[in-house]
Amino acid sequence: MPYQDTDDHPNECNAHLYIGDDYGDNHATMRCQELPGHPLPHREKFTHSRGSNEIDVTWTIDEREENEEPE
Repeated sequence: MPYQDTDDHPNECNAHLYIGDDYGDNHATMRCQELPGHPLPHREKFTHSRGSNEIDVTWTIDEREENEEPE
């Protein structure tokens, strides 16, 4: 994964969300919970471990090996 800067930027909210490394492989895996064949985006919803705030993450690519797009 490329380096992502975490410096605050003017005129942006700058809120951060830290997602844990779930398998010890230096990745934080999100898994879509929608029904098979759904329209984009993919989505995972969960409750944050520090309280009752719901997290709703959406994305449009599928990084599973069998679904990787050719480069």
